[in-house]
Amino acid sequence: MGLTGTQIGLCFQSYWYMWLTNALAGLVFIGINIGVAGFFLKKFIAKKQAHYAEPPTVQEETARRPFSASEISTHDDGAMSRASSRKSPMYPGASEDNDEFAESTLKALNAFRRRHTAEPLGVNEQLCEIAQRWAEQMARTGKLEHSPAEMRNLGRQTLGENFSASFQSELTGEKMVRKWMKEGKRYMFGFDGRKDTENFTQSVWQASREIGVGRARSEDGNWWYGVVVFDPPGNIPNHYSNNVFLPADKA
Repeated sequence: MGLTGTQIGLCFQSYWYMWLTNALAGLVFIGINIGVAGFFLKKFIAKKQAHYAEPPTVQEETARRPFSASEISTHDDGAMSRASSRKSPMYPGASEDNDEFAESTLKALNAFRRRHTAEPLGVNEQLCEIAQRWAEQMARTGKLEHSPAEMRNLGRQTLGENFSASFQSELTGEKMVRKWMKEGKRYMFGFDGRKDTENFTQSVWQASREIGVGRARSEDGNWWYGVVVFDPPGNIPNHYSNNVFLPADKA
């Protein structure tokens, strides 16, 4: 037998406060869960951002502590002088030739490596020739891509490689390195890197010791291409935690 309208009305009048109380309790429960989730999400984001702040300029790094001779020279006393003697093409509008570009790149890399407690790098003439050949190849083809592995194979292992390009603005060593270091904002320390952080992780890779630097300009003068090869190479799976460290002031 069904309930009449009067009976339903009386039932509602008798129990409406129970239904309202249950509904309010449900809303409060949902609100608490959202608040707790928001709190922990905010903490997680803040912690991740604290891992890597905006990288300072080389001038700021230098102001903190002057470079020592070992940080701007090579491990082989003659390597930098040999690299300085290599012939580099000059380009219209260039404020620094390729030897100066190599030196400014080395200085910028070592500034950031010091911040990540990595040993300073040195410049190697043979590696510079490899980097220069690929920079010139990219300038000819207009394609920004890694060189073939066989081009970077010295018989022991394939060199690591970073590259960059700049349109209608001269590519300087500091500009190139700072662009790579900004990838550190996306890197999760303690884990293997990703495609969009590999320039950063290679730049501060602890085991790398020497680099080769090259730069070239497209024939129309609009594009600059820069290449740095690293020996030993970085970005080796399962070795990131032993080679890529938090900045010293964040550790």
